[in-house]
Amino acid sequence: MDVPWARPQPQSVDHQGSAAVGSYAQITIGGYPIVSTKNYYDRWYFRKKDRVIRARTKAQRNLLIWCAPELHEEQEDEIDYLYVASGSVVRRRLELAGYNRETLEGEFKEHITHWIADLEDISLYDEEWAKEQAKLIPILKASSLDDWLKSLKIVVDEGITNWNWDQRKNSHSDPLLRLLFASKEHGIHDTGFPCTTLEGIAVAMLEIMPVEVECLLDITALVDGGWANSFEDLIEYHSDFTTFYEVFSTAIEDTQSLIVLAPDNNTLARLLYANVITAMETYLSDTFKKQVLTRESIRRRFVETNEVFKEKITVQDIFRKLAGLSEELVRTIDMMSFHNLDKITGLYKAVLDTQFPSPNISDLKAAVENRHNIVHRNGKTPQGKSIDVSMEDVGTLIELVRSTVQHIDKQIKDGLLDEDNDDEC
Repeated sequence: MDVPWARPQPQSVDHQGSAAVGSYAQITIGGYPIVSTKNYYDRWYFRKKDRVIRARTKAQRNLLIWCAPELHEEQEDEIDYLYVASGSVVRRRLELAGYNRETLEGEFKEHITHWIADLEDISLYDEEWAKEQAKLIPILKASSLDDWLKSLKIVVDEGITNWNWDQRKNSHSDPLLRLLFASKEHGIHDTGFPCTTLEGIAVAMLEIMPVEVECLLDITALVDGGWANSFEDLIEYHSDFTTFYEVFSTAIEDTQSLIVLAPDNNTLARLLYANVITAMETYLSDTFKKQVLTRESIRRRFVETNEVFKEKITVQDIFRKLAGLSEELVRTIDMMSFHNLDKITGLYKAVLDTQFPSPNISDLKAAVENRHNIVHRNGKTPQGKSIDVSMEDVGTLIELVRSTVQHIDKQIKDGLLDEDNDDEC
């Protein structure tokens, strides 16, 4: 499935109408965009658990955000990286943060009061333009929040936005509708609705939408453009294997390609045999390190169970110790011998709650010992006996190691989404 790397956005133009360069995140409610950010995103009231990777065709694009595809591209697939929550969930989160219909009323009155004051200042001048602007004052004074909500509903139902208003305005005579698009500068949100916060426009949108309307934070362009990696674990979770398994698999494939080049070369067989064990150890080391460094609960478990970190510190030293903890963790892990299977199997169980396949352990230990003798003893045992390794032995080891790493990787992948420090609401 092709991933869209630089989908153009119809609303991504500056105030002079020239194309804006960059990757945008969008918050939409019921498909209608209320705010966009360039090259970064604020998760706002969405939670980590709201993340969704969604496939669709280009014909199913939200045309208020993306340009329409070419006719011949309509059935091509695209992937969206989204935070998704229902209107009822977002409304509750807003309510818990102190935003509701009552606070919207307050924002509305404040905004209208300032708007009228600005127009009254303009009306002191004699210019014809100022006189025309002064005519808006009685309209604003007579309008209520419900009046503006009715106009907002028309805007949403008809998909009218700042960038397409000029093509739609002749079809509407409602003065409030025209005032919604009177200014290209709308402050913290991307609509002309008279409120002062992003939370306010969200409350207004939820007032006119179905209860379970879909609320989205779309960061597709940021993920595709390399500006955000917050979906990395979810992408990995939905893949067959983790990223480090793919690295391991590539190393094994390279080894297999060399087997067929010289099937009777026992010297090369020894080197390839050792390389298979090295590939496994690299996978074990990289996987363990990433889990410890990126997941708070695992980091804590590792620190609490490792003898290296059993030292007494004063309260004054707590923050200094925390500041350097990541570097100390890296040094500690890099000093570990990942070919010591007795230690590593125990470490994986205690820290990652991951088990090695028990039927493979004895054969793996023998293979690791052979690898040690090949690398450090020139292919001989401590008793001086030469270790004979054929390409067939290499093939057998590959299957043993591959099945072991797959067994481990499945457990790692299944636990990728276990941790979420967000609030439950």
